[in-house]
Amino acid sequence: MTELKENNLLGIGFVLLACATMTVSALLIRSLGKELNSFEAVFIRCGFSLFYILLLNARSGAKLYHSPRPVLMGFRSLFLAVIMLGNFYAIVHLPLVQVTAVQFTKPLFLVLLAALFLGERIRLPRTMATLCGFIGMLIVLRPDGSIQPAQVAVLSAALSMAVVAVMTKKMVKDHSTSTMLFYGNLLVVLICLGPTLYYWQTPNLYQLALIAGLGLSAYGSQVLMVQAYRYGEVTVVTPFEYVRLIFVALAAFIIFAEVPDSGTIVGALFICGSTLFIALRQARKKARKKRQSAQSVLKNEV
Repeated sequence: MTELKENNLLGIGFVLLACATMTVSALLIRSLGKELNSFEAVFIRCGFSLFYILLLNARSGAKLYHSPRPVLMGFRSLFLAVIMLGNFYAIVHLPLVQVTAVQFTKPLFLVLLAALFLGERIRLPRTMATLCGFIGMLIVLRPDGSIQPAQVAVLSAALSMAVVAVMTKKMVKDHSTSTMLFYGNLLVVLICLGPTLYYWQTPNLYQLALIAGLGLSAYGSQVLMVQAYRYGEVTVVTPFEYVRLIFVALAAFIIFAEVPDSGTIVGALFICGSTLFIALRQARKKARKKRQSAQSVLKNEV
């Protein structure tokens, strides 16, 4: 029992560190966006990532480029481009807390995708939680009838995150992580190439340092999140992901003097509450299935 508690504490520590690095990423993006065009910043960042992937996988040879399902790989990479460009543009043009709150709607879009394309039956509790989450999203964004590009960008990114999650779950069975990372970054570079050349502004050393820091913080947050769920139980670790809202709110206030209004706070509570309910419900459902499976195995052995 003591060992499980220690693992959970370690998992919580990792997820808090991941929240901190994600906050750093948002701050770096906001700083970069004031000086460089979004396409150029994303182009350089993904270009660096592509270079590191090729360098670290130099011995892989043709394996790195092999994809059994190239069409699906292409669509996944396209949605990754929407995520990167959408989040980058939104962080530059919207309050950071607002963007972060909308990013947490990914599980809500996953529920919709599961119902529409996977034929999954969505019961009443999860349906009500999903509706509450989308109501929270409307409270945060408060659409007034006019279309704001930054709001469309962050919503597109949130939806794309859910689509990529579904695709990745299918592709990890016959694709290596390095291959998916390679093609994801490659397509983003190709998409951004034209606009980058058109709006090109030679970055100075300070801007290059910010981009390098952004790549490092983005990579670090991914590793930390994996470690968090490796060592901690889902039901224990998941609630601490929402600490990122507090980190972002404090950082945005200290550095950019941004104060979230009451609508953003109320909407964020709706989103966090509904997505947390869905995550914990799914975790309990999986745990129950595992127990039932283990019991059936024991009965068969007896």
